[in-house]
Amino acid sequence: MTQGTAVLLLHGLCSTPDELLSLHPALRSAGCTVVAPRIAGYSFDPTTPVQRASPWHTWIAAIEAEVDALRRTHARVALVGISAGASLALGAAIHCGTRIDAMVLMSTTLRFDGWAIPRTQWLLPLALYTPLGRWWSYRERPPYGVKNERVRAWIERELQQRRISCAGAAVLGIDHLREHDRLIRHVRSHLGQVQCPRVLAIHAREDEVASLANLDLLARGLGTSRLRTLVLDNSYHMVCIDNDRLQVASETAAFVVQPHAPGPDRVAPSSLATAH
Repeated sequence: MTQGTAVLLLHGLCSTPDELLSLHPALRSAGCTVVAPRIAGYSFDPTTPVQRASPWHTWIAAIEAEVDALRRTHARVALVGISAGASLALGAAIHCGTRIDAMVLMSTTLRFDGWAIPRTQWLLPLALYTPLGRWWSYRERPPYGVKNERVRAWIERELQQRRISCAGAAVLGIDHLREHDRLIRHVRSHLGQVQCPRVLAIHAREDEVASLANLDLLARGLGTSRLRTLVLDNSYHMVCIDNDRLQVASETAAFVVQPHAPGPDRVAPSSLATAH
């Protein structure tokens, strides 16, 4: 006997499913089955001192296997991802075709162009794809994707005491960043192949990692007939744990369970920068 909607939660790069714990109550109250997998070579592994990344296409294969398993027991399957998890959701949708019924993409990062990204970002390919990268890693720094000062202070304490917080790992190694870059390149070049009929993109106006221009990339690639946007005014990149987290949870739950209704979900490309 098939059940209703299953929601697959995809956390950020080298993080853990705890990143999206704030969504669980709203989704379960809406009657959804919630699945939050750890993905080998993508998720943070607390059992090993050095994090090793697997090839990006193995991440997609793991999500596709989860989708196929859930479709055997549920009438609908939705993907919900944040940051790199949003890219991973898009990558999975490219391969899964009509097997995915809805997606919620939070803080989609198809281009690193937020206000906190250093001007030296253009040098990143040198670190990713030359021997220089063996001596390079990315260390998380304030504001940790969070506008709320109390949450930010808590994250800072967690990172000092442990290697991981609800906002991700303290350090991202070059191999994870390289595979993520390859995933983004794949997604950007194949966005037009996404067949998922309903997509909600939630983005913070002041996202310090990825600007609202990422919504324009989505609109051009996916087509505005299937894309709805929600722009938040009181959060940074980690919208699921910041000031707007309750709205994010309620909007996500409402979107994944509502029947397909193309009309209300349409948004004109010119309104993406000011939509609410």
